[in-house]
Amino acid sequence: MNRSLSFFILIFWIFHSGAFGQNLQKKDSLVKVLQSNKDIDQRTATLLQLSIFYDATDLEKSLDYAKKALKEAKKKKTPTVLSETYNNLANVYEYKSQTDSSLIYHEKALDLRLKSDDFTKIGDSYNNIGIAYDKLGNFPKSLEHYFLALRNYEKEKDLEKQAMVLSNIGIVYKAQKEYEKTLDYYQKAHRIYQDLNLDFGIAVSEGNMGGVLLLMKKYDESIDYSIRAKSLYEKIGYERYTAYPLINIAVAYDSLKNYPKAEKYYREAIDLNKKYQNTYEIANSLKAYGSMLLKQNKNQSSIHQLQEALGYTKNSNAVLLEVEIRRILAKAYAQTQNFGEAYTQMETYALGRDSLFELEKTKTVFELEKQYETEKKEKQILVQRAELAENKLSLERKNTWIVLIIGLVLLTGLIGYFVYRNQRLKNLQLQKENELKDALIKIETQNKVQEERLRISRDLHDNIGSQLTFIISSLDNLKFQLDNENHAAGKRIETINHFTRNTITELRDTIWAMNKENIRFSDLKVRISNFLENAKSHVQYIDFEVKMNESIDENHSFTAFEGINLYRVIQEAVNNAIKHAEASKIKVVFEKVENHFEVQVSDNGKGMENLSKDSGNGLNNMYKRVADLGGELIVKSEPGIGTELKIVF
Repeated sequence: MNRSLSFFILIFWIFHSGAFGQNLQKKDSLVKVLQSNKDIDQRTATLLQLSIFYDATDLEKSLDYAKKALKEAKKKKTPTVLSETYNNLANVYEYKSQTDSSLIYHEKALDLRLKSDDFTKIGDSYNNIGIAYDKLGNFPKSLEHYFLALRNYEKEKDLEKQAMVLSNIGIVYKAQKEYEKTLDYYQKAHRIYQDLNLDFGIAVSEGNMGGVLLLMKKYDESIDYSIRAKSLYEKIGYERYTAYPLINIAVAYDSLKNYPKAEKYYREAIDLNKKYQNTYEIANSLKAYGSMLLKQNKNQSSIHQLQEALGYTKNSNAVLLEVEIRRILAKAYAQTQNFGEAYTQMETYALGRDSLFELEKTKTVFELEKQYETEKKEKQILVQRAELAENKLSLERKNTWIVLIIGLVLLTGLIGYFVYRNQRLKNLQLQKENELKDALIKIETQNKVQEERLRISRDLHDNIGSQLTFIISSLDNLKFQLDNENHAAGKRIETINHFTRNTITELRDTIWAMNKENIRFSDLKVRISNFLENAKSHVQYIDFEVKMNESIDENHSFTAFEGINLYRVIQEAVNNAIKHAEASKIKVVFEKVENHFEVQVSDNGKGMENLSKDSGNGLNNMYKRVADLGGELIVKSEPGIGTELKIVF
């Protein structure tokens, strides 16, 4: 298929995108408005509407009204009105297949629109120019303008026109025979039209998909899409455009060798193109039809169709199409044994092909001429430079002074920069020195605090510890003296003695914590083991066990505050079990679970019901100590089974 068959998607949307809209009143009403109105802008608008009114039925009248509209617009030179008239005139030339003229007026419209902030209108012009370059075979330029159009439509969030440009980009890829990419862009456009529920857009995209599927040799799918497009065009009243899906259907049946059906659709498409004076498509349709007749050995009929096609190529200046038709004609005459005419057509075909080559040579000549003109201008410039040499000498002196002044300014700026940089380095150095001083002061303070803690711990050990030891010794002597005389007093003294010994033990624990900045798990384990060994010496009927899970790093350390609090909670839990649980076994287990530690103190004693933090001061203190650790204390107790305290931190 010739790529021009896909251009029909472009024509409707671009040619009817003017600022004045397509308000298609009856012709007589428009003419009356034109005759009675003297305002230039209103007359221009009416002439534009008349041009659009005729663009589907009478292109000569449409062109005439477009030129009159431009003449009126030039009287007032209002940019928006003038850009619309340029755009409309370009559209009519596009209808007439006069692409060069169309491109000129679209570029004039773009120049005016770029001075505004109307991104939709700017996008329309970029899109129209892209179409023109596409028809001229300049595909890089075409794509460049299509993507510029797409960006402008995206700024305005105009989905309908985004779909239109996506279809146009697909057409360019189709000309490059990138059919998969073409189909992808057509499908994107089709989805947008379906979301917007736009029948015309759906018809256009389905027709385009039918065309590319034909080139992909998916004939049945092509026929389905083309029939749907034809039906939609008929439904919304755009008979003119049904010729394009008709040609797709005809070529599909032709390729499937269903010649009767192909002939029916070829004839319908040819008649429609003749009705709307689309000369290029008439020639293209007759060429395809003539080629099909030749396949069936209907040589005379084929020659007749191809000769008619040649006449239309003259009107549309379709040189490439004419050359192709003559090649097929030569083959048709050869099959009828008319070798003289076959030779003539082949010779004309060869000359046509050579003429295309001559066009390329002409372009080369123009390029050489352009180079010559450039060299000529360069010589003139050299002469002018010689005349200006003296003036430049005086200017050079002035420039020398300017350079010196600029150099002085730069030198001053450079000196200023180095002064600033040195000052900044000094400030940074002072800042670091201050930070170092602060760090030293902090370390010194910590050392003093540690020294003070050691002094206090020594005082506690030497003074209070020795005094408590003296009290114990005195109580032992007193008990020995009174034991035989007053048994009750002896018992009382023994109780005080035991309390004092516990006080010494707790004092030693406190001194142990104060002497350490950090307490490791291994230290804690040893301390608790010593405590349990001491307890075992007083209660032989209880079995004590300390277990530390292998997952725990014994070198993991706590602060002294954390360590002593944890030790006190475990100590209190064990003491409570000894005093109240009537247990035969007490177990202390250290574990690491995921990202936290757990310490479990459990016994197999009698247990209690309704055990809570309000059950006594001992338990309440444990809750507070664990809260200070930032942890949680969980207590479980069942009568007859035992009690378990779990510290999670």
